[in-house]
Amino acid sequence: MRSNQISTSLFSRRLFVIANNIILVVLVLSMLVPLINVLAVSFTTDLESFDRTIKLFPREPSTVGYKILFERVAILRPFLNNTIVTVAGTLLHVFFTSMAGYVLTKQRFIGKALLVLMVTLPMMIPFQMIIIPVFVMMRRLGLMDTLYALILIDIVATFSILLMKNYFEGIPVSLAESALMDGAKEFTIFSRIYLPLALPGIATISIFQFVSRWNQFLPAVLFINSPTKYTLQIALRSLVVNQELTSTTQQVANNTRMAGIVISIIPLIFVYVFAQKYFIKGIMIGAIKE
Repeated sequence: MRSNQISTSLFSRRLFVIANNIILVVLVLSMLVPLINVLAVSFTTDLESFDRTIKLFPREPSTVGYKILFERVAILRPFLNNTIVTVAGTLLHVFFTSMAGYVLTKQRFIGKALLVLMVTLPMMIPFQMIIIPVFVMMRRLGLMDTLYALILIDIVATFSILLMKNYFEGIPVSLAESALMDGAKEFTIFSRIYLPLALPGIATISIFQFVSRWNQFLPAVLFINSPTKYTLQIALRSLVVNQELTSTTQQVANNTRMAGIVISIIPLIFVYVFAQKYFIKGIMIGAIKE
């Protein structure tokens, strides 16, 4: 009787593992196949790219799509604009949210409860609800149709502040006390002690912010009007919808559109690959308490 129960338990466990593996394989394929199709179509000829089939390999490999993308379609300028906005915005975001997280680790200071409330309140308000006030503010500041507007958007975020706060709280207070006894100022303690020890947390918010800014679409649509200041996502939309970025009236083939998508994905892959080891550690912050 005992052996039968054990056999049944083992069979159920194996069945569960097999079912999970099947589900995971299906989920992976549902995400990989579209990406492989985009990559394959980007390396096809103009004529082959119009085939209404899922492609895993091009029949006649060609780089004409990438050639048109850089020679006839104005994609380099939006790519540079997107890089400027993403890099500058991410650096400022990491700096300010890290400083805010450091301040919240202090035990006592006047107005701390009110400050914590003001930090956590924006989590309950989606960006779509404050579009009009933000638009009016940017117009009054004279930042309309400038990249500065896209850099300032989401320059601080509640999630990043709380994550850095949790990570800073894991750093021994004795390090800061020793530095204070040696005459170090608060900013010196923050920049030379806390930040170097918080690399996993910094990597985590950097990846989240980099991806968010690289893919941001709505703020760019609201604040940017000049084609010379388009970011990559608006350029891709224009390339797919109305082709206003093309220098001629000739139709843009699907291989050129897919080439633009591939170019937009490459920076995200590189960022994640190089920051992966810090990201995995940083995302687990707060999951285990000692």
